[in-house]
Amino acid sequence: MLDQFLSELKSNPRLRIAVALVFAVLWFYLILTMRETLDRSAREYRSTSIKLGRLQSVMQQGDWTERLNAAKTLQAEMESALWRGDTLGLARAAFQDWLNQQMQRAAVSRPVISMGTANEEATGGQAQAARIDDLWKVRAKLVFDFNPESLNKLLGQMTGNTHHVAIETLHITKAPIPRVELMASAYFQKSDRPPPPGQ
Repeated sequence: MLDQFLSELKSNPRLRIAVALVFAVLWFYLILTMRETLDRSAREYRSTSIKLGRLQSVMQQGDWTERLNAAKTLQAEMESALWRGDTLGLARAAFQDWLNQQMQRAAVSRPVISMGTANEEATGGQAQAARIDDLWKVRAKLVFDFNPESLNKLLGQMTGNTHHVAIETLHITKAPIPRVELMASAYFQKSDRPPPPGQ
């Protein structure tokens, strides 16, 4: 069969041209594939060289102790801004008491507070605490009559507190009576002491 193909190849110029074209296409495809592989290898090499250079520059820095101390200081500052709570119930009560005091100081009229937690699910109407490591996220919905002066004073008191209070949403409705609806949240660090029985 090979002899027949060779004799046909010798006698048929069109077959020779077709075979030559097939080999040319395969050769061209092989060159393109090799070039693409070389380009990809070169890109990977450059990327790896850049990463290695960054790693070497980081390793040559000798201020790791200072960085550790700065990180510990920042951690202490952030932890000092957290509220403290022995139980979730006490955390809610403390946040509600504080919000009531702030609304009284700001002289808001007809205030209503609804307490909750970050994971409020409709399972039997029970709110569950958001478990972020050793933190509780306690939320409160405040509704009161709109008065620009009282609102500004309340917002200033909430944002200027030593313990962090986040204002998640703020809506002002016009009809029938201008009212403010404000959602605030605070993170409470769980106490190291075990909670009393039944908590």
